[in-house]
Amino acid sequence: MGDIHGRADLLEQKLNRIMADPVTHNQNKMIIYLGDLVDRGLKSREVIDLILAYEAEDIDQVWLMGNHEEFMVRFLADPENSMEWLTYGGAETLLSYNISVAAGAFNAEKAIKAAEDLQVAMQDAGHDQFFARFQDSFEMGDYLFVHAGIDPEKPIAGQGSEILRWIREPFLSFSGTLPKVVVHGHTVTEEPTVRNHRIGLDTGAYYSGQLTCLRLEGRDYRFL
Repeated sequence: MGDIHGRADLLEQKLNRIMADPVTHNQNKMIIYLGDLVDRGLKSREVIDLILAYEAEDIDQVWLMGNHEEFMVRFLADPENSMEWLTYGGAETLLSYNISVAAGAFNAEKAIKAAEDLQVAMQDAGHDQFFARFQDSFEMGDYLFVHAGIDPEKPIAGQGSEILRWIREPFLSFSGTLPKVVVHGHTVTEEPTVRNHRIGLDTGAYYSGQLTCLRLEGRDYRFL
């Protein structure tokens, strides 16, 4: 699943399609979220609610850490030095938890109060342990799933969190071969990007209304 960015409405539509997909209806399902579930869109809390609701279903889930989850975790831990999160969509995430902010008038005192309020709101919503299960990458068969991409000059085992969550170049312009096909989000394109070594799924859902979901079975794939 590509970058959702607070569009719970689009996520619900895709999850309904996954559950109704006749090809996979009687098979074990795994949903891999490529990160950036939160920020920018207005329903980040509802996105997390939806994802957690599917924990009760017979579906395996993998949650990858995006740069926006990293921003949010930083803000919770050190709000005074992480106020830039608000300008990157964090204000909308706070609003989804009924925490009102005015990003332009923010100061350290208000940031600390907002972080405290967010901690309480996440606990009340059952979200306080949500980020503890996130990981930076996931390998399955011929595929490597990450948020942003990899450094093609380094082995897969040598990729650090900053690369996996933030990289654009030289990954995007790389035209060689890689040990695995990298499935990623992070960089917005109008349509899903398919290359011999990577598949990009971020189609700007929060403003385009197009959330991209890739269905994989072995080497076969299609978009839902």
